[in-house]
Amino acid sequence: MNSFLCLLFFLFAIAAGEDIASDRAALLAIRSAVGGRSLLWNLTQTTPCSWTGVFCNGNRVTMLRFPGMGLSGNLPLGFGNLTQLKTLSLRFNALNGTIPSDFAKLAKLRNLYLHGNFFSGEIPDFLFNLQNLVDLNLSSNNFSGEISPKFNNLTRLSTLFLENNHFTGSIPDLNVPPLQQFNVSNNLLNGSIPKRFSRLDKSAFSDNSLCGKPLQPCAGTEGGKKKLSGGAIAGIVIGSLFGVLLVLLILFLSCRKKRGISDSNDAAPSKPVEAVAPLEKSGNDNENNASYSNSTIAAAKVDGKNGKSLVFYGNVSKPFDLEELLRASAEVLGKGTFGTTYKATIDKGMSVVVKRLRDVIAPENEFKEKIDQIGKMAHENLVPLRGYYFSWDEKLSVYDYMPMGSLYTLLHANSGDCKTPLNWETRFAIALGAARGTAYLHSHGQAFCHGNIKSSNILLTESYEARVSDFGLAYLALPTTSTPNHVSSYCAPEVTDAHKISQKADVYSFGIMLLELLTRKAPSYSSLNEEEVDLPRWVQSVVQEEGSREIFDAELLRYQNAEDEMLKVLQLALECTAQYPDKRPSMDVVVNRIEEICNKEGVSQQYYSADLDALQA
Repeated sequence: MNSFLCLLFFLFAIAAGEDIASDRAALLAIRSAVGGRSLLWNLTQTTPCSWTGVFCNGNRVTMLRFPGMGLSGNLPLGFGNLTQLKTLSLRFNALNGTIPSDFAKLAKLRNLYLHGNFFSGEIPDFLFNLQNLVDLNLSSNNFSGEISPKFNNLTRLSTLFLENNHFTGSIPDLNVPPLQQFNVSNNLLNGSIPKRFSRLDKSAFSDNSLCGKPLQPCAGTEGGKKKLSGGAIAGIVIGSLFGVLLVLLILFLSCRKKRGISDSNDAAPSKPVEAVAPLEKSGNDNENNASYSNSTIAAAKVDGKNGKSLVFYGNVSKPFDLEELLRASAEVLGKGTFGTTYKATIDKGMSVVVKRLRDVIAPENEFKEKIDQIGKMAHENLVPLRGYYFSWDEKLSVYDYMPMGSLYTLLHANSGDCKTPLNWETRFAIALGAARGTAYLHSHGQAFCHGNIKSSNILLTESYEARVSDFGLAYLALPTTSTPNHVSSYCAPEVTDAHKISQKADVYSFGIMLLELLTRKAPSYSSLNEEEVDLPRWVQSVVQEEGSREIFDAELLRYQNAEDEMLKVLQLALECTAQYPDKRPSMDVVVNRIEEICNKEGVSQQYYSADLDALQA
């Protein structure tokens, strides 16, 4: 009997060895096809269970987690040999092509995360046979075709994310009971939303041609087709006539009022100015390609006779009045998220920046309350608000003029031989100054955020010290719905409403700015496999490859003694741009980390003095 048991154990051990050997061979085939340079495994080991991203249970591979590992190319056949696989995460890589057909063999697969790649084509039918699937995330790819009703075959499905693809047609009536999380936003869908999804937030369906709860009702719905009674029709007719008469009366009174105002003024009033930090000039942004010639400040809607005047902050005497500002010569600096920015030169020789705020949603009392809060913010790394003007149809804010412009301009406006040399010490100091300014804003409580951190809102003094501008304006103005890519690329993934901002969203935007500072690449960077990717994903795709120094701006590679510092700042930037807010550090921690790098690594003049002279020349 003992001999028989020993024989069974021996045979089981052989089978177990064959199983893990089969899994190992499959993983090596996958590595060879898509991750040879980034999956740095010790190939001398006979078991793959200690390899990075590989998890085993007993003698079989049950989980593969390769997020942001720089994998690229088409997935090969071979996954089907991993028959005990329960979780597969390939998110945020640069994989393309279609899902391999041998995925059909992954009968025990529960969690499949393919989001943030470049997969294309229709969702293959064999995926609907994986009846143990619980979480399926195919978002942010190039999938197309219609959303199949065969998703109903996945009776255990709890999460289905299909947003940011190219799906067409309508949403099928999915009646999988466990399905709780669902998102199809930013596709090419049309038709009505199935009733079972009416409880979801409208963001799950945005940027499509859909209707029905939680969006707008569909035209010609059953409720709209009900026959109206004679009394109801009569009521509608009478109400409509009354409405028309009321509108005509309002128009008549409005015309009389305008004519009276016109008769009382000898000349057309001047036009108002606006100010914000100098904004970036992007070849893709038509607004920023406008003429930048000098002119006077035309402010046809600012009327000094309405009793309104400029309100200044601080204990200094009033430097100029409204009339002087309106007569000032002005230069358009740019058009940004919250309005147009001008440099205004007063007759006295003083230069200020004026922002004409557009789409202000706050009433006057609320506007004054919030802008007073902004005006009280005083820190050496902030551009202080010097004053404001408020009237019914014009809102202006006045700031100090920063002669060196914005970080964005310094990084991107010049090219080739005309590019401004930015040494490591200068960039490090800018990062630290911007971090301190933002942390100061956050120190006023969780309710106060910047809301619009980007390199064009980091302004520079003559000695290249960083000053954070535009803070607090997100609470006053409603940004336009069409936001240029260089603005939206700074937004944290969870931000779908520009007014629902948070300090952790600020941290994400700050992290994008750090990556921009290190790489000298715009936030929306197109290079990877000739596909457009955002800056964090591009960095993540190469950060673990050999020769990761290619991430850094070529100008920085001259400072070999500072490479450790750059890598530590890079690591901090990646932590700031973590997908989930609770994984990001606070701005206080960011400041401490940068200061710690400075103190430990000794960021100093020793390798920069010649470049600093060149920078200021």
